[in-house]
Amino acid sequence: MIRAACHCTAVRFEIHHAPVWAVDCNCTLCRRYGAIWAYYEPGEVKIVQGADSTVAYSWGNQWLAFHHCRICGCLTHHTVLDPKPPRIRGVNARMMPTLDPASVRLQQTDNSHTGYFWTKLTDKLQPGGQPKMDPPRPEDWR
Repeated sequence: MIRAACHCTAVRFEIHHAPVWAVDCNCTLCRRYGAIWAYYEPGEVKIVQGADSTVAYSWGNQWLAFHHCRICGCLTHHTVLDPKPPRIRGVNARMMPTLDPASVRLQQTDNSHTGYFWTKLTDKLQPGGQPKMDPPRPEDWR
C-alpha cells in the first residue's frame, strides 16, 4: 500500500500499490497543473479522508473533473464523470511522498500536439535552499 495526500493532509488516499508507470501530459490543463498522473483501476484507490474537502474543475466535454484541496489548493486527483457514478481515474503522483520517481517509468503523452514538455533535466541537479528535512517514511502522509 502507498499513501498520498495534499500538502495540508486534509485529503488523503490509500492506494493498493505504487505505480509502475505514470503520465506526463502536456495538454492545456496538465501543463499548467504540473501533475504527473498515476492511473488505477476502480477499487485500487480509496479516499480515507477529505472526500468532501475538494473542489472540482471540469471543462470542454465534461468528461473529467480535476480535484483540488479546498484548503491548500493542491491538485490531488481526477475523476471520470461518465459513465456514472464518477470514479477516480488518476492520482497526482506528486502527492505520494514515499514514491521514488526513479522506480516509475514516465510516459510523455503529447495531448497538445506540440512535442513540448517541461520534465527533462537540462542541467545538473541544483541543491535546494530549504532547511534539510528527514526523508519521508512509509507512515508519512506528506
